[in-house]
Amino acid sequence: MGAARLILIEGMIGSGKTTTALWVGDWLARQGESARVFREGAADHPIRTRAEDRLRAAAGQQLPGSAADAGAERSPRAYADDQWRRLAERCLRDRQTIILESSFLQNSVMPAFIDGAPGRTVDEAFTRIVRQAAPAGPLLVYLRPADIGAAIARVHRIRVEPWSSRNVTFVENSPWARRRNLRGQDAVAKLYLAWEPVVTQLYSRYPFPKIMVIDPQHDWQATLARICAAVRPSQRGRKPRPDAVPGATPTTPQPLDCAE
Repeated sequence: MGAARLILIEGMIGSGKTTTALWVGDWLARQGESARVFREGAADHPIRTRAEDRLRAAAGQQLPGSAADAGAERSPRAYADDQWRRLAERCLRDRQTIILESSFLQNSVMPAFIDGAPGRTVDEAFTRIVRQAAPAGPLLVYLRPADIGAAIARVHRIRVEPWSSRNVTFVENSPWARRRNLRGQDAVAKLYLAWEPVVTQLYSRYPFPKIMVIDPQHDWQATLARICAAVRPSQRGRKPRPDAVPGATPTTPQPLDCAE
């Protein structure tokens, strides 16, 4: 496995995606590399998703780009799969490592699942993006809690209001939850309990380098060391120093979206 130029950080809400993305970007920069982290909601994000735009609109935030983009919800080209191809080519052309959080599974594939689409549709969304991003052979980093119910309770306790209510409302109003008459945090927990087996299947089919980390918050230094070894195999064994990450105690900043 060579040096990854496109890194996809994925996982359910509160799994540590933002923390991981920032840490890896900072670590690469300390190695003298050109690296860029794109967090959800970045105005110049190279991947635009309908899921993020809907959440921006719900929060009263301006959509990326010009005022004309306000009609992007009616313009499928704004979310075309070939933006992944352009990003892959950019990574290779500019020799820059780009790190994305939630853009792949969370915001491009999972929305079909939440909308109640058949499994075939979810698979097709996954396959189209993989095909487009293929030139960069992106590294997939998936962060997973061992106990999903406890993880949901923890993230709601940590992030408090108004994030907690927005997250619950978002899930309650989804076709997936409405069909099952699910309410409250129980709806959120059951959504992810249903989604994670789908992720397991997709992960097994992912054709490029990948790493799954269970409960990264239990040992952030060990987690970062494992991920960095996957990001740069040639530097395996060079453990990140405690000061090589932003902040002595990792915390995940508030995300843009409610299903993140």
